[in-house]
Amino acid sequence: MAFPTAWLVPAATAVWAVLTWAHQNSLERERERQRITALYVNPFLSACEDLQSRIYKLLELEGLASLRERYPDGSYAEETLYLIVRFFGWLTAVNRYGPYTQDPVVMRLAVAVRRAFATSRPGFPVGAFNFFPAEQKALGKMVMHSMEGGYGHEMDTISYYEFRDIVRSPERMPESAAMAQTLEALREARATEDIEGRERLAEAQNHLVDLLNYLEEKEGYKLFAGKRKKCKRSREGGADTVTLQTRRRPERDAAQG
Repeated sequence: MAFPTAWLVPAATAVWAVLTWAHQNSLERERERQRITALYVNPFLSACEDLQSRIYKLLELEGLASLRERYPDGSYAEETLYLIVRFFGWLTAVNRYGPYTQDPVVMRLAVAVRRAFATSRPGFPVGAFNFFPAEQKALGKMVMHSMEGGYGHEMDTISYYEFRDIVRSPERMPESAAMAQTLEALREARATEDIEGRERLAEAQNHLVDLLNYLEEKEGYKLFAGKRKKCKRSREGGADTVTLQTRRRPERDAAQG
């Protein structure tokens, strides 16, 4: 008896159509994932890395002296503030549009960084580097702007030079006590141990390192070839404080700064 084959052609066609659709759908998802990564994840990682590196340089590598030597006009203060505000901007963007909007680890570490800048408690007095949540969002929004790019409508931050012009312009400078106190703390400190609010910076840097390590493992690439170091901290009397190391670090540490 002849085996019926009339059904084989339409069945094979249907299977091929399903497989083709699944493949195309997978490609579309991958292209969309690459687009989101380029638009939000990559610049967010860069903002995190630049900020944690600057803090580590200031607190652990005697970076204040070298920054003052390189920027005798004091603009290192505006540059450091810019790195903080730029982080606030990209954090808001990646929380809203990125692929990690519901990732519990990213959410926990991001909140921890925000809280380090926002919280006031024993050891963390109100003052320099103390930006409350509403101000974090407002300052982050201030430096973000949209433009047309290779992926269509894209977000980006204004340049450091544009930010510096805003800070130096009485008409454009936001009425922010936190910004003014932060700039003053950086300009007035003669050494690392003189930086007001350094405890807050150290806590933020510790969480930023954890956040970077987690996201780099998820994304499959690293911005920093070596192992990131955290600012030293200790607990005394129940309050978090920084154990500042003012001795010279080995040259291999300098790359992180």
